[in-house]
Amino acid sequence: MNEILIARVDRRHRGEHSTACKCPSPVYIRPGHFKPLSREHGRALRNLMNRNKSTGEWVLRRRVSADPLFVFLRAVAGRRRAFRSERRQLLDALFVLFINRVDLATSIVTINISRLAAELSPRDADGNLIPEQAVSTSRVSRLIAELERFGIVECPRNEWDAANGCRFPKHVIITETGWQLTGVNMDKLRAEQAERLQAIQDGQLMPGEVISLRLARRRWYERCRQQTLLSRRTRVLEGKMRSRLTQLPFDERKRQVAEQLWRSLQGHSSQMTPHQFEKLVWSQLYQMQLVDLAPPGTVPPH
Repeated sequence: MNEILIARVDRRHRGEHSTACKCPSPVYIRPGHFKPLSREHGRALRNLMNRNKSTGEWVLRRRVSADPLFVFLRAVAGRRRAFRSERRQLLDALFVLFINRVDLATSIVTINISRLAAELSPRDADGNLIPEQAVSTSRVSRLIAELERFGIVECPRNEWDAANGCRFPKHVIITETGWQLTGVNMDKLRAEQAERLQAIQDGQLMPGEVISLRLARRRWYERCRQQTLLSRRTRVLEGKMRSRLTQLPFDERKRQVAEQLWRSLQGHSSQMTPHQFEKLVWSQLYQMQLVDLAPPGTVPPH
């Protein structure tokens, strides 16, 4: 009987594209116009990063990825090996961004995972993100899932937005273990968090009410959820209105935008002058990109 030869399939080869990390050494530099952080919160950031006095450049002062905690809890987290160098460098830069963007009262990192990846990605001279060198959202998401197994961060369950057919933005909470990695005095930090928590004035507190950390986080997420819904619905409505108005002459576009704004003001138009209302109409036209086909000589008010 003739033997049938079966060709071997190379399952290790992923194709002709490169599988190398696009941004192996991400760095986060806090913008100079940001307000300096105070007390233990500021100390946590300064422990992680400081400015080299001789060169003037920002350098990492404390590498979180080198903490012995990642060795001690490796088996508990379900790992057999240490992090690769690319993941360690991403962790160091990500933690600086965490501390810069965290709300001290609730320990919630106030920007979602997509924004975290964008903040860590390099940009060109005009401030635009470079796609070929960008840190991917999935890479940050996988690292955060790993940190959650180490007990450094918490990720509340991601909710589904049934109205828009997608999920709400995912945020991260830094645990006490995560704060300890920054080398701050935890007693002082807890006292500052309690002061912030007591001083929260978000319009939902009753006189004499004492708000808990869990309730503050729940209210923060609910506010964020409502803002996300409003932003998404506004974009959908503006897109529909823009596609309808694009077919009309410019004067008719301007008239219909003015009518829409007049209805949305709901009686507050008495506090505006005609010039202010006209500037508002033009601002809406620019926002919806409806000024491109304006007739020659049409000049917005100054």
